[in-house]
Amino acid sequence: MATQITPTEELQAVNIMLSVIGEAPVNTLAGDTTTDVSIAKNLLDETSMSIQAMGWNFNTHYNYVVTIDDTGKIPLPANCVQADASSSFRSSNYVMRAGFLYDLDNHTDVFTKAPTVDVVLVQQFEHLPEYARRYITAKASRRYAARVIGDGELTSLAAQDEQEAYIAFQQADSRSADVNILEGDANTYSIINRTPRRTY
Repeated sequence: MATQITPTEELQAVNIMLSVIGEAPVNTLAGDTTTDVSIAKNLLDETSMSIQAMGWNFNTHYNYVVTIDDTGKIPLPANCVQADASSSFRSSNYVMRAGFLYDLDNHTDVFTKAPTVDVVLVQQFEHLPEYARRYITAKASRRYAARVIGDGELTSLAAQDEQEAYIAFQQADSRSADVNILEGDANTYSIINRTPRRTY
C-alpha cells in the first residue's frame, strides 16, 4: 500500500525543528508545552511572518476591492501587511498606516472614492502552499538551531537545507506567477503601463 504524502502541518514543522537539535517529537502544540517547543513554535510564527511580509505570488492580491467606512476611512484586512495603489491608480501613492489606507501625496486617510489596491495578506501556516511551508520550516529550523544550540557545524548543515528550500521556493512561486522574461508578471506591466494578460 502506497504511503500517502500530505502537506506539512504546523505540528510537523515544529517536530522538524526539534529533530534538528536532536529533540524527540511531540504529539500536540496545545496546552502546556516545554520551553523548547514554545521557542520552536514562536520562531516558526516569526519566520512565517517575516517571509510572507515580503509579498509573494501566493499572498499578493492585485486590484483588491476596498470600501469606505462611515468616517471616510478605508479599513484594511486584519492580516494585511502591505498595501499599494493598483495599476488603475498608478499615479497615486498609497500605503498602509494603523490598519487603514493612507494617501501619502495628500497626507490623509480620508477618501471620497474607494480605489482598488494591491495588498499582501499573511496567511495561516496550513493555508500556505507546500513550497512556502517547506521554506519557512527550513529557515525556522536554522534559526532555532542557532538560538538553542549555537553549534556552528549544526547551524551550517541547517543553512544548507535552508538554501535548497529557498531556491525551490523561488522557483515554485515564479512558476505560479507565470513569470518569464518575455511576458513578465503583473508588477512588470504596471511599471511599463501595459495591461497584463492575466491578473491574480
